Amino acid sequence: MLDENTTQDNNDSFLFDQDPEMTKLFEEEKIKLDIAQHIYELRDSTRLTQEEFGELVGVDPIIIDDLEESDYEGDSLVVFAHIEKALRRHVEAPIKSAETLYPNALLTATITGLKLRMFRYHIGRRTTHTNNKEFATKTQQEKQYILNELEPWQDALQRNRQELQMFALAGMTEWCHLDGGLRGNFSGNPNEYIQASTVHNQLIEAFIHYIQTGEYTVLKQCEKDMGVQEEARYINELEAALEQKIFEEFPDTEWLVQTLLGFLKVHTEEENGSVTS
Repeated sequence: MLDENTTQDNNDSFLFDQDPEMTKLFEEEKIKLDIAQHIYELRDSTRLTQEEFGELVGVDPIIIDDLEESDYEGDSLVVFAHIEKALRRHVEAPIKSAETLYPNALLTATITGLKLRMFRYHIGRRTTHTNNKEFATKTQQEKQYILNELEPWQDALQRNRQELQMFALAGMTEWCHLDGGLRGNFSGNPNEYIQASTVHNQLIEAFIHYIQTGEYTVLKQCEKDMGVQEEARYINELEAALEQKIFEEFPDTEWLVQTLLGFLKVHTEEENGSVTS
């Protein structure tokens, strides 16, 4: 089934490449569907009816219904941006917000991934720190556990990227992220958040490749693409976030940060020949 879907996607892509007008219509429809899903999830998270949600954000309930059914004839992005701004004013944020870009992108992905059952509360996560020098000596079972833990993050970051693209298209510099009763307020350039999410995902892919092959090939390419200064910024931001306990209420996120930092550090130590047995 997966191969058939992949083949169909490739065929669709080929057809759209041959017809720019079809491509434009397809992209516009996809945006409407993404907005419909996002607004439904926002409302569902508030546990409000369409009438109550419309009153909260100052939008006619009929429009809320049309948006959720992707039948709205007006500019969906304009209404979408209005709803996001209204939620920032009216809904309290019970979570801590990070002050820097890379931690913020991971917090956003954490909230996005709640409905993917990624937010699993593992006992001991808050105090568990990855030992930088243990990756190469882990058993196959331990390695498989790490792979299983990393996989949901790829899905969450992908969903996060899709939502950020909507924020960027709507020209927003402030937005809220609400899912499963948790909310985060964010500000800045959504395109920068998209890039931050991409970096997280690239490092996860590099770590998965390392676990499977014992090679740093993918990581080295990722570091080359990032550049020395951006990699230093990445490490500094995440280390500061751990020290400030930004992820205290998100043990999965904390585990991922500790694991990726450990992966980067052990590679640096091996490059410098400073790993001790």
